[in-house]
Amino acid sequence: MTGISVIRWLLLVNLGLVALQPISAGFILSGYARATAVHGGVAAALQIGTVVQLVTATALGLRRRAPGWVVGLSGGLFVIVFVQAGLGYRDWHWLHVPVGVGIFAGLMRQLDRLRVSSSPPPQAGS
Repeated sequence: MTGISVIRWLLLVNLGLVALQPISAGFILSGYARATAVHGGVAAALQIGTVVQLVTATALGLRRRAPGWVVGLSGGLFVIVFVQAGLGYRDWHWLHVPVGVGIFAGLMRQLDRLRVSSSPPPQAGS
């Protein structure tokens, strides 16, 4: 696997975890008691996922196998996920929910940027 492929895989895992959060939140709002534990467990898994992504991106960046912006965005993701979890623990849902939507959008944007940066340039005259 190339450096970009590893980062793309980690982004997909983190995106999947982020996508589970509104589902578990919906179950919480529906009164399903176990959903709170699931929501917290997925949040913890996402925090671990962002740590792994940041460490991996930093190692790849130092070896020049990933662009510097990947390291920067991975660091930003790490910070915002921990801030968002803190907002949830404080029950500041008015800010917790929109930040979660922003995390999802940011991961989608980062995946798209990786796809564009790793695709071959178009051939002249084709």
